[in-house]
Amino acid sequence: MTLPKAAGCAALLLVIYYILQTQDFSQFQSVLLEDLTGVKASHIQAREKRATTSNSSDYELQAVVELSDLERLQTLLNTLSLPLQINSTVEITSIDTTTVCSLNMTGYQCRCEQGFAWSYNSCITHGACDAIIGDTCGCINALPADGQYCQPNTSQPDPVDIDLVLDLRVPVSSAPSGFIDLFRQTVNGFPLPFSITQSLRVVGLNFTTGCSPNSTGGGLQCECEEHFAWSCDTCNSFGVCSNATGPTCGCINGLPSDGQFCEPITDVIPCPPTTPDPVDIDLVLELRVPVSSAPSGFIDLFRQTVNGFPLPFSITQSLRVVGLNFTTGCSPNSTGGGLQCECEEHFAWSCDTCNSFGVCKRNFSFSLDIDFRESYNNPTDEVYQNTFNAINQQAKEHISGPSTANLIRFRSGSTIADYSISATSFDEDEINAFQTGIFRQLGEIYPILYDSKDFLRVEPSDVFIGNRVTVTCGPPPDNLNLVDWRAEWRRNNVLIREDSEHSFSTADGEAKLTVSNFFSTDNGLYECTLTDNNTTRPGLRFRQRAGNEIILRETPVIRVKPVRIKVECVPQQVELQCSVNSPYEVEFQGVAAVSGTDISFNAQISSSDCTSTEKKFTCQVKNFGQFSREIALELSTEEFACKDDPVFGDGQVNDQAVGPCEENEVGEQIAFCNESGLWKVLRDSCILQVVQDLLNQSEALNVNSLPVFLDQLGDVTENFTAEIVESPATITAIVEILSNIALLGSPINRVLMEDVLRTAGVLTTDDARDSWVFLNSNDTSNMLPTRSNVPTTESVSSTLLLSLENITGSLTNDSFDIDTPFILLNKTAFTETFNADFNSSVGIDVQESDGGRQSITVITFASMDNILPARDEANSTSNVINGRVVLVRSNSTINNVSFTFDVINTTLTNPQCVFWNFSLFSGLGGWDDEGCELEFNVNDTVTCNCNHLTSFSILMSPFSPNNPVLDIITYIGVGISMASLVICLIIEAVIWRKIRKNNTSYLRHVSVVNIAVSLLIANIWFIIGAAITDEEVKNRAACSTATFFIHFFYLALFFWMFASALLLLYRTVNVFDGGLSKKSMLAIGFVLGYGGPLIIAIITIAVTEPRQVYIRQTGECWLNWDESMALLAFVIPALLIVAINFVILLVVIYKMLRRRAVGDAAQAAERHVLVVILRSLAVLTPFFGLTWALGVGTMTPPYNEGVHISFAFFNSLQGFFILVFGTLFDRKVRSEIAIKSQTSSSGTRSTSAGNSSSSGFGFFRNLRRGRDGYNLSSSASGVSQSFTDT
Repeated sequence: MTLPKAAGCAALLLVIYYILQTQDFSQFQSVLLEDLTGVKASHIQAREKRATTSNSSDYELQAVVELSDLERLQTLLNTLSLPLQINSTVEITSIDTTTVCSLNMTGYQCRCEQGFAWSYNSCITHGACDAIIGDTCGCINALPADGQYCQPNTSQPDPVDIDLVLDLRVPVSSAPSGFIDLFRQTVNGFPLPFSITQSLRVVGLNFTTGCSPNSTGGGLQCECEEHFAWSCDTCNSFGVCSNATGPTCGCINGLPSDGQFCEPITDVIPCPPTTPDPVDIDLVLELRVPVSSAPSGFIDLFRQTVNGFPLPFSITQSLRVVGLNFTTGCSPNSTGGGLQCECEEHFAWSCDTCNSFGVCKRNFSFSLDIDFRESYNNPTDEVYQNTFNAINQQAKEHISGPSTANLIRFRSGSTIADYSISATSFDEDEINAFQTGIFRQLGEIYPILYDSKDFLRVEPSDVFIGNRVTVTCGPPPDNLNLVDWRAEWRRNNVLIREDSEHSFSTADGEAKLTVSNFFSTDNGLYECTLTDNNTTRPGLRFRQRAGNEIILRETPVIRVKPVRIKVECVPQQVELQCSVNSPYEVEFQGVAAVSGTDISFNAQISSSDCTSTEKKFTCQVKNFGQFSREIALELSTEEFACKDDPVFGDGQVNDQAVGPCEENEVGEQIAFCNESGLWKVLRDSCILQVVQDLLNQSEALNVNSLPVFLDQLGDVTENFTAEIVESPATITAIVEILSNIALLGSPINRVLMEDVLRTAGVLTTDDARDSWVFLNSNDTSNMLPTRSNVPTTESVSSTLLLSLENITGSLTNDSFDIDTPFILLNKTAFTETFNADFNSSVGIDVQESDGGRQSITVITFASMDNILPARDEANSTSNVINGRVVLVRSNSTINNVSFTFDVINTTLTNPQCVFWNFSLFSGLGGWDDEGCELEFNVNDTVTCNCNHLTSFSILMSPFSPNNPVLDIITYIGVGISMASLVICLIIEAVIWRKIRKNNTSYLRHVSVVNIAVSLLIANIWFIIGAAITDEEVKNRAACSTATFFIHFFYLALFFWMFASALLLLYRTVNVFDGGLSKKSMLAIGFVLGYGGPLIIAIITIAVTEPRQVYIRQTGECWLNWDESMALLAFVIPALLIVAINFVILLVVIYKMLRRRAVGDAAQAAERHVLVVILRSLAVLTPFFGLTWALGVGTMTPPYNEGVHISFAFFNSLQGFFILVFGTLFDRKVRSEIAIKSQTSSSGTRSTSAGNSSSSGFGFFRNLRRGRDGYNLSSSASGVSQSFTDT
């Protein structure tokens, strides 16, 4: 090993070289170097670098070392500690490796180390093996003979990007399972950028190409990674892999020997389209079935199957069947000695075949439109003779050469005549003339049907939903002499009648059927019959059929992602995705070589795109360009709040973006960016594709297409129930379909009505409740309780019920019952009276009517309460639909009808007899009691009497909303409270200077004043809110303002009561002076008393008002409960404070009892426990708001009138209690009032008045003598402090 020796002696060699150089021992240099290192050294050169005035010089020495492990040498040199002291006058300051030369295939290649470079002359003379930058290069293709090596590079060129291709080859035997996947993960996880040296770093690393043995083991199969592809030339040279799809060529069968690998797909020139023109291939299939296993009429059955085969039929993406014909049927002949092979209609054997296997004979048939009789087969029969003569006469006239015509038989099917003709050869024109001649001749005698060999012509050939389709029939052959005719069209042998969607026309001897909007109800096998109008002959008819059924093609459903989003306008790639249902393929318009059922495309965003605000891309169905979806990228340079959402992209606050629907849905989702940086769906209009198709068809319905349509509608709603009930948009679409059916006004029979009820029943299920809650909340967001005389509907729920009522009015006159899982219908005829019980839940009794025979229709809904909201004319949110909803219609006028409803929830009370008024709330609809009265409410049944018919039910509530006693107590109590609070504030103002001397007294009265102010202002806003509620035209902004201040000041009342309780607790526990200062406690009180309520009130209105769920939808100016539960922002803080204050009250009473138990004898009269407790409760209960705890009882069922009256009494009089117990019971207040009154009396009393007092303030002087309240004393300080008496 020479490397350690060379490294260890490197410094010594340089010093020895210096000495030898100065002593002219140049010949000894090489010998010494070789002896010490064991390697051959080249000439060592010395160059004086700098000489100083002190005779010291810097020398630069160059040494050449031949070795194989450069890295190890560099490691050893790096371990040297520089400068290296040789002696007192010589030291080594630096050692650098400058040049590394190695052998390659053609010679030497010399590369410079970091910080060094070849001069421009060396680069030019010897040839650079890398780029020449700044007149230098880093590598030359030779070893300079003049001893020159790389020199320090002082220039700093701009960074240069260099693409390096690394070829890694791993033996298959040593590669682990899934090696390519493991390698891909390693490359993708490589940390970038990765510095190799100070001037060289890796900024990008891509795995482009993976090659592995193919399935046959005979070679390699090289596949490109994502976003890479082979060039078209390479694809053509090596061949595309068998499993590669599309023209992008991501896989070839081999590895190019020229070092080529997959290139970025953006750099590959798109391959020109190579889709070949379609080639028609005729295939002959022979099917052999043993006679023993063939069913009766097998050939006829096989013929029907072939004729009904759906065409075109796709086998693969590039192979499809466009035509299928049954040509030949062979069966045992009558003798049993062989087969008899007959050609189908429009097919024939060649004459050579006929000659080889027997007489050249062709069989034909035609139909006579007369009833079949077996006697027609008798040769003496007139029909037989006329037919036989016509066949032979026309054969002689039109068939050239020897021929024989023969009438084989007559058979049933009207009357079908089978005949044949034998000849040496046949000409098709002659055969056609022969056949038409027979028809023309017999048509003069019998009604006869001519079946055309040609098919009906259909345009367009590919029919999609809603297309205008034209079917052309004729013209009949000229020699039929059928000129004046009338056309008749059939579909699946059912007569097509002309209507708004199906029109008939004639032109140029042709009949045309035009379907304005082709829907699934138009699917079928079409045929046309042209009947002779000539009255002189029985009737010649020309019939032409379609080659195959005209079937609606499945609509392509294109899904794109994203739909419309904002993106940051910086150089980047945005992935666009597009998919379509099979068997269709989609492609991006203007982007070659990308197509399939699910494709993606990376859209390039460059800086130049920022000049525009939008960039659009179109994804369309291949070969059907009329179906397309657009992707819009809105370019923005602004900062985004919502970022990197996979569906809605980026956006600023309140920006809207459009997202795609789920598979098999059409429409879009619109979302907005909220302040929290998240996208929230604002509107979801995604509808099931099959329902959308039915909705489109319902807009063009007519009486002819209605039966098939309703059957499809019922099947769709039952088959897709789970998807429908969870989609408000799909429910809305179905309701619109039912509305279109109702507007049609077509007669509805039992079968059709059952389909309607099947559909409506799905919408009423419990699983659909959440969707209906969403729909009803959106409908009522801006409703006003107004009434209209026009029965229009503005809500989905009202539209559904009105549609069912209108459809019921179109029922046919017959009587019938329909029982579906969710809806029961009974249609009955009656004369004078009617009485019936339906489903044991609703009874109907008609006492009088117009007389005569009448009909009544009753529809009972099991769960219509899931759909209709329980709002009445007052828009109360406390009502519940507590009986079945029943729809009643009659063809006569009924002014007196009784309903008996079974109560569903027996805990509810206050029944109301109501009907659904569609015009209430400006068309939104609501329950109205006009014309209906409550008769009985016994034994869990409610009987109502009404003077009209429509949809009825009963509303009940958990409590009685209208109690005059409560109203009287509330209004009187609030009036007394407001007057008391004004008096309280006046008294506090009069005595304020006197009570400020003591800290406890001062803080207590601050609490009293703020409690009084908060309650007074809250009551004022309560009255304002009540006035706004009573207005007929609601002012939402004013109502929201009143609600905010009511909420704020009532919360302030509770928080100041809480602050007062804390003050009492503080003084009860800490009886000595000290602790918190007056300013500190005052600051705490105001922050707690107003800061807390303000925060809660602002947060509540900020969260709920943007969604318009801040106030109640009933019009009452108070916090919402049903939609947003905003009322909890008042209930929770209030009840929490009441609970805490109650605990504080117990602590205070306990402390008082302990201190009074150890008091002096003078206080013995007040030591009675009951007296102390009652006095404390009387003083502190209104102050602590404990009476508000009664509110819990008013919120829980069942309704208790006593609790409601107690709550109204105590809380409406809270202001009065504050005046009495908070102000007048205060001994110091009474003292100050007495002093004020005495001073006033002294100044006005007459000298003759004696000791009498004319002032009312004497009452307070008397009160002053009493001992009220309670004392908290400290004998240690000698100061007595009282919460109520100070």
